[in-house]
Amino acid sequence: MRPPTQLPARADYVIVGAGFAGAATAWALGRRGPCTGVILDRELTFGVHASGRNAAMSRLTDEDPLITALAWRSTAHIRALEETPGELLRPTGGLTLAPASHPEDLEAAFAVLRAQNILCELLRAPVARARFPFLDAWTFDLALWSPEEGIVDIHALLSRYLKLARQTGFTLVTNCLAEGLIIEDGRVAGVRTSQGEIRTDTVIDASGAWAGQLGREAQPLPLEPRRRHLFVSGPLDHARSTDPFVWLQSPGFYFRAEGDGLLLSPCDETANPPGLPATDAAATELLAEKLSALAPTLADISIRRQWACLRTFTPDRRPLIGPDPTHPGLFHVSGLGGFGMTTSAAIGELAADLLHNQTPTWLDPKPLAPGRFQLI
Repeated sequence: MRPPTQLPARADYVIVGAGFAGAATAWALGRRGPCTGVILDRELTFGVHASGRNAAMSRLTDEDPLITALAWRSTAHIRALEETPGELLRPTGGLTLAPASHPEDLEAAFAVLRAQNILCELLRAPVARARFPFLDAWTFDLALWSPEEGIVDIHALLSRYLKLARQTGFTLVTNCLAEGLIIEDGRVAGVRTSQGEIRTDTVIDASGAWAGQLGREAQPLPLEPRRRHLFVSGPLDHARSTDPFVWLQSPGFYFRAEGDGLLLSPCDETANPPGLPATDAAATELLAEKLSALAPTLADISIRRQWACLRTFTPDRRPLIGPDPTHPGLFHVSGLGGFGMTTSAAIGELAADLLHNQTPTWLDPKPLAPGRFQLI
């Protein structure tokens, strides 16, 4: 058995959380040159929570130009990290569907994709069904097709970030809970953990559903974990791994091939405390209700597996990246919601830029409110 990693006495950076936010930030910091860093994770291994329980869909389509810009840059980084094409990101393409009553949902996203020079097409339902016959079962009027979207091997990508971070001086310490900050002379001087103290001038809170609480016990940041369910169906004749994933804008639903069946989600959202969320029978009922409305022939589909995961949001549903306003030396990479994996590489790069007091020239500032990445 591999012996547990010991907590070093000091490091340039201490990152709390070994999910996509923390791992990608470590990777991006390491790209700037060797440094010493420690990534702490409360679990026995990494990727236990949202980073290892999501739907693995690399989705670029979003009405928010900031999210699309981050996702598109991440796509380029992920492809560059591949040792063989398609190893980390399988380019199946993605479809976003909408009824005639809500064409604006797709038109706005289409404009954002076009502005980023991302390949995409708006298709009427007959054209989309002719090109993608499996859509015959689904009710919609308009489709937005992007061949640049795809499916990520989430475990391989997370492992790749961590492997590359280790090569530049980071150490991963699991089963280690960050219990509080060490404050000296009004600024961060280290972290108290369940395995002892570690000294550092920079603590990066990337702890997912627990984010915004470290050092701010009296006034946590306004971050809210929300539960979402995912289901895997029994075998279906038309499920093919080469098919694009599908997202239905209204009333909120997505699916993709998973083995010989489909992975589906009714896009439910309920507030939930941090941790591994239990499943709720109400989500199964919601899945059945939406399937009956969107694809009646699949209403009696069998379900062989289900689970739930947490996605953590800021009030405006944009990522929260920047230095803490009241604790010098504390930096936040949190609130990545449902796009943490998709935007991870760019989020890490953005965090590394800000930590080095550099302006991210690769990011168009126009979609951003002044000081958006500085906490207020």
